[in-house]
Amino acid sequence: MLYPENTRQLEAIIQKARETKTPLVAVSSRGPHLHGASENPNAETVDFSRMNRIIKIDRRSRYVRVEPGVTFDMLIPEVRAAGMRLNIPFLPRAGKSVVASALEREAVLIPKYQYDYTDPLLTVEAVFGTGDAFRTGSAAGPGTPEETRADMVVPWGPGCIDYLRFFSGAQGTMGFVTWATLKTEVLPALTKLYFVQAESAEKLTRLASILLKRRIPDECVILSRADFAGAFAMSAEEEEKLLKALAPWTMICRVSGFDRYPEERVSIYEGYLKDECAQAGLEAVTELGGLPGLAEKVESMIADCDRRETYWKMRRGGVRQIDMLAPPSRAPRLIEILENLRCPGDFGITVQPQVQGMAFRIECSVYFSGAPEEAGQVDKALEDAARELYEAGAYFDRPYGSLSKLAYAADPVSTEAMRKLKKIFDPDNILNPGKLCF
Repeated sequence: MLYPENTRQLEAIIQKARETKTPLVAVSSRGPHLHGASENPNAETVDFSRMNRIIKIDRRSRYVRVEPGVTFDMLIPEVRAAGMRLNIPFLPRAGKSVVASALEREAVLIPKYQYDYTDPLLTVEAVFGTGDAFRTGSAAGPGTPEETRADMVVPWGPGCIDYLRFFSGAQGTMGFVTWATLKTEVLPALTKLYFVQAESAEKLTRLASILLKRRIPDECVILSRADFAGAFAMSAEEEEKLLKALAPWTMICRVSGFDRYPEERVSIYEGYLKDECAQAGLEAVTELGGLPGLAEKVESMIADCDRRETYWKMRRGGVRQIDMLAPPSRAPRLIEILENLRCPGDFGITVQPQVQGMAFRIECSVYFSGAPEEAGQVDKALEDAARELYEAGAYFDRPYGSLSKLAYAADPVSTEAMRKLKKIFDPDNILNPGKLCF
């Protein structure tokens, strides 16, 4: 296990690994590691936990610059104290690296302020497999980051190449990131949370598309009954109560007002939300049955990470996941396929609109005891489902494990181009070998 403390040490580690032909895999989050991208039995682990500085919080330009060892439980309170908020995933693990989450393009809760699938990631510093450090976008000027006059928030470039996409979703196969700037948003002065329940996910995906086209809600997420109960219950008894009280699908959405006329803004958004729900034959409510104080608990939790001792997705002991992007027109069909999934254990589905509602991130999580024989059965069921999902229009932009074979076989031309780039930027194939198509 190697523990770099700065960029120079990481450069030395990678240069030494080139000389000795030692494969390396990066890890920056605390366990459990759900996807396996940071686990490689054939490689030595580079642990970034000591690179955990919050380098800068800038409210004027609305960004933070942090090292990869900074986790959500560390950063969220600091950003909030500065009057801002992160555009976070839905209940991320407390020990999840903020930089790793952004690099993996995990779905964010506020699609209204997401303008690209790489948001909220802005610029990064990374070390290639050649041992050379490189900075993207407006951080790529001469001198050290502390000397440059650029605010380092423009993600494009340098030049005409969008290097940020080169590292995004690469699972550490192209370079190891040493710091990143991430976009933040101003903390609202007033918010109001609403729930919309429905018998089918299709009604809610259609409603979410309309609401986001009009830029009404901030946070917006659609949960199956199993995922809602699992996420917000504090015990098995509470989970059972919620499973009995909830409709099959629930959308959580929150409208916000800021420093200028917050009450008026929230009132206007409330009117739009209720009008659209009425036209869809649905109702937006501020309270749900099942547990006392549930709405207040949900509102506080969606603005934070999951700080429970056991991460909510690991409550049964084991979890396997499959996620995909889909245009709004195809999302209902893909959700229907997942609803008919046959596998041991229980499963839940989370649907998150992304990039102002232009697409939906659909994630299915299968919860089981964690026994090896059960894990094999679940893996087989998800592999079988993946082919059907692919043929129905699913786009696997985050292909972990065996799913990468299906994703990259679909586009052999792009795959070959990526392999050529890998040979340029990691000529000795030492960065997380065996992952993706490498």
